[in-house]
Amino acid sequence: RSSVRLQARPARSLILIDTSVLSRVFRRSRPGPQEQALRKRLDLLGEAKTGLGIPAVVLLETLSGVRNEKQFLDLEQKLLSAFEIIPASTEDHVQAARLRNECQATGLNVSGIDCLIARIAMARGHRLFAIDADFQGIAKLAPLKLYKFSGR
Repeated sequence: RSSVRLQARPARSLILIDTSVLSRVFRRSRPGPQEQALRKRLDLLGEAKTGLGIPAVVLLETLSGVRNEKQFLDLEQKLLSAFEIIPASTEDHVQAARLRNECQATGLNVSGIDCLIARIAMARGHRLFAIDADFQGIAKLAPLKLYKFSGR
């Protein structure tokens, strides 16, 4: 398994939401079946009072590229009111780099940002809700717990 070091687990576990989910739920002008299923799942998690969070870098990614200021402010308000924002520490960045190096050594080409998101989830004992296949690869090398979503 991975040599990435983890920190002590928090008292409250969250489901962290990745950009791959948020961009489909909040940024698609014409949602298709997958986007509708993702929105329904997020709504159900919220109604069940499940703790939901996003790494701060996911906030950055989701808001980036929104050109209209009103849309930007509306999306910012939605994200900040719906999710607990989880900042990354210096140690998170160091361990994310270690994780990326380990992934690359096994032939898995993943981004440093995805490794940081995975590291934040692992270090705090949270599950990650992502539809980006790179996280499945990371989960084979490191103790990343993924939230299972079948698309229905």
